[in-house]
Amino acid sequence: MLEVKSGNGVAALKTKTGFTGRGWAAGLAFFLAFSVVAARLSHIQLMTSKQASLITRAQEQQSREYVVDSGRGMILDRHGDPIVGERGKRLIVFPMDRQQVRLHAAKLNRVAEMAGYSYDALIRKLMALKKPQSLPTSEGDDWIVTPDQEREIEALHIPGIHVMETDNRSAPYGLARQLVGRVARDPFLLRERYGEELAGGTYQPLSRIGLSGLEASFEPFLRSQSENVITYAVDGRGRPLNGLRLKQLQGKDGSETVSYQVVTALDRRMQHAVEKILNDEGVADGAVVLQEIATGDVLAMASRPLPDGGSFQARPWDNRAVMETVPGSIFKTVVAVAALDTGIVKPDTVFVCRGKLGRYGLRDAKPGGHGKLTFAQAFADSCNIVFARLAERLGGETIEKYARKLGLAQKVSWNGSVFHDSDFRQLLEEQKGLIFSSEEARRDHGAVAQTGIGQRDVQLTPLQAANMVTSLFHDGQSLTPRLVLRVQSPDGRAVAVFRPQAYKENFRIKSKTLVQVRRMMRMAVTEGTAVAVQSAKWRLAGKTGTAQVGKNKDRYNKWMIGYGPYNRPRYAVSVVLRGVPDSQDPRAVRIFQRVMDEVALIEAEERDDGKRK
Repeated sequence: MLEVKSGNGVAALKTKTGFTGRGWAAGLAFFLAFSVVAARLSHIQLMTSKQASLITRAQEQQSREYVVDSGRGMILDRHGDPIVGERGKRLIVFPMDRQQVRLHAAKLNRVAEMAGYSYDALIRKLMALKKPQSLPTSEGDDWIVTPDQEREIEALHIPGIHVMETDNRSAPYGLARQLVGRVARDPFLLRERYGEELAGGTYQPLSRIGLSGLEASFEPFLRSQSENVITYAVDGRGRPLNGLRLKQLQGKDGSETVSYQVVTALDRRMQHAVEKILNDEGVADGAVVLQEIATGDVLAMASRPLPDGGSFQARPWDNRAVMETVPGSIFKTVVAVAALDTGIVKPDTVFVCRGKLGRYGLRDAKPGGHGKLTFAQAFADSCNIVFARLAERLGGETIEKYARKLGLAQKVSWNGSVFHDSDFRQLLEEQKGLIFSSEEARRDHGAVAQTGIGQRDVQLTPLQAANMVTSLFHDGQSLTPRLVLRVQSPDGRAVAVFRPQAYKENFRIKSKTLVQVRRMMRMAVTEGTAVAVQSAKWRLAGKTGTAQVGKNKDRYNKWMIGYGPYNRPRYAVSVVLRGVPDSQDPRAVRIFQRVMDEVALIEAEERDDGKRK
């Protein structure tokens, strides 16, 4: 088993020599498969997701194939439950027009009953399809067809309805789709990333590869030896002709490479709950990150919009959870830590807010201001004037110092040494964020004041926001969240383990400071801007944020970050809705509570069942 070394020197690189027989062979195969590729991954300039999307979209428009089984390794949750790649019998359906529906109405009604649809709902789904796909349940979940269902469906003999063994890799309703990433043909990227393997026969010119997410970063482990593909005819407009000339192909590239399994840090039940909440709340653009405070592991990560065949202009494959955006008042958490830790304020220090800071044109969200209030109240009520004034006193250098200490302005997901790659990253697309865009801005009093309320140049990601909350429980030390726990062979033998780690300390935040900030986050719930979550199953603590964005500053990022339960903190959550038109949109706060409530419910059920925890 290989334990991979932290890029920050926290976890040591060790090779355990307990392998014998198949275990040693698997480990050696893993090393040979990965070592050639890993040395180059950090030096390859990845195309932007937009460029890759356009290339792949153009190729798929000309495609006459449906991948039944990709042959790639499975991606599992932390308990071994499948996130993607589970093989089983599924119902593959082709698009239908009205005439085809009328010819087979009675038979389709029976299929609808088996899948839990109303007849009309199934027909709408079939007629809306642009290409073949596996049919989910009426709830949008994966449907594994039973042997009895398979026999009955096949006996119906409906053209364009087929039960097949598939790994369902390209299903449009899968979990954590942007985090998992996509697999497609891209000869350009194949040559650029894996030229030597292509020349050596590991890949074929038309091999599919991971283009984004974990599929891309763990491609050397997941890559396929073979795939099963259906070819089908299309009409003059490019519409599939219900499986006419249907043929199943199997191609083998001749490689001896093993397809390994990637075990993520995700909890499938929690991930499913978060995805459902985002759907229920109609989130068009945003993200949620759920993090385990003790380890920093990411238990759920969801992004919207979904890549469901909609507009590519929205860049739906871009993972909003690791994309930087303006934070607004959640950044006041950094200013609060810095101000308390440097001793320029105490929680009971009194301020007077008159609603504006004239010399910089700053105004408070509350007309007329908050009047006389303590620093703790200013945090709970999110007073812009108090925090702008404190930012001035702290100065740009100190603010940036504490921001970086809490994990901002840098990529935070797990990275470290894996074989010849000294900077292997579990997620290549992660953005690093920003505090000041220049030295001039860092020294400009007006820019610093605006920075203090999370505007101006400040950018951070939802992953960084959740991790910032988690750092409040680790002496202010930023962890490096794991998305993947280990890589294992198909028989479950671990061949690489990614240990928990944290950034090296450059200075220590006082314990008293961290306690005070956590209490002020609780105060935001009991009497401040987050009072709406007081009805939650757990006692929660948090911070809300609203940031003005867009060319005309007429759109808003709505944030909620926090932790729970307050008395025994176990989870940190960040929620962002990007670019909404209503500055009072309540959904971020509501989603935060719903996520925490679902986690509480899952914990209680698992405790009662004696499962997992």
